[in-house]
Amino acid sequence: MLSIGSTWTTRGSGCQFEIPTRWGPSGRINLMGCFTFDGAKTHLDVRELNGNCTSAQVIAFLDTVARSCDPQRLTVVVLDNAPFHKSAALRKKIPHWAAQGLYLQYLPPYAPMLNHIETVWRRLKGFLMPRRCYDSVAQLRDSLYIALTTLGVRFV
Repeated sequence: MLSIGSTWTTRGSGCQFEIPTRWGPSGRINLMGCFTFDGAKTHLDVRELNGNCTSAQVIAFLDTVARSCDPQRLTVVVLDNAPFHKSAALRKKIPHWAAQGLYLQYLPPYAPMLNHIETVWRRLKGFLMPRRCYDSVAQLRDSLYIALTTLGVRFV
């Protein structure tokens, strides 16, 4: 049986269309990534998330990134202004990460074009992933991992 998804509609119209979907929320794959510039070299670290992105998942990912930092070199992670990037628990970790050489920099509001990783996600979704309906989440994941491997990612 197909689950139901909803659409956007004009305010006050009282009419919202329902769209059948195959897997509902379980048919979504969320990734968290870190696009690194090291001189002329770049690399991408990616982690697949279980469910939606949460502050705890962001903290765990940044802990992983911080462990690979050299305190003698400046490492800056650029974050947008999503609530899970600005939680109290995350803010408490900032001094700990700074001691490891990892610093956080927030983008101005409504400026995703300044975040270089958005270009990577656009390339992944727009060019490297076959545009089709997948018969299962497993097929979607397989296609995603092939595309990510093409980009030379490191899974963390």
